[in-house]
Amino acid sequence: MPQITLSPHETLLRKDRVSLVEGRIAARTGVCYLTSHRIVVLSESVVAGAAAAVSIIARTLLRKSAQLGTRRQEIALKGLTRISFSKYGLNQSVDIPLGDGTTLRMVMNKKQRQQWLGVLEDALRAQGLMLAPEGEATWRVRPAG
Repeated sequence: MPQITLSPHETLLRKDRVSLVEGRIAARTGVCYLTSHRIVVLSESVVAGAAAAVSIIARTLLRKSAQLGTRRQEIALKGLTRISFSKYGLNQSVDIPLGDGTTLRMVMNKKQRQQWLGVLEDALRAQGLMLAPEGEATWRVRPAG
C-alpha cells in the first residue's frame, strides 16, 4: 500500500491499521495516518488482496476494476466538524464527516480508539481547536477557549 508524503512542518503522530465500513459491512482495509495537520486514510477493497493473487481471473470477473484500487480519503484537522463513535460488531467505529458529504467510518478496538482520540485531541489543541462533548460518544470540533 502506498505511503503518504508529509509536508514540511507536518509530523506523523499515529499510524493505525483499520477496517473501513461502507454501508453495513466492512468493505475495505487500510491505514489511518493521523498527522499534526490532517487525517489521511489509504485503503483497498477487501477483494483486492484476493484479486492480487488471481489478478487475471479477477480482471475478467470483476468489471468495476476501479473499486479494487487504492482509495485515499483525507481531511484537514481545521476542516473537522464532528467526531462520533458508533457500534460495529464487537468494536466501535470512529465516524468522521468529510467535506464531500460522505462519512469516514473506521473500525477500531477500544484501546486503539482511546489512544487515537487522545492523540487527536493533542493535535487539535496545537491547531487552536478542541473537542466539545455533544453526547456520550459524539464531539463537535470548535475553537479552543
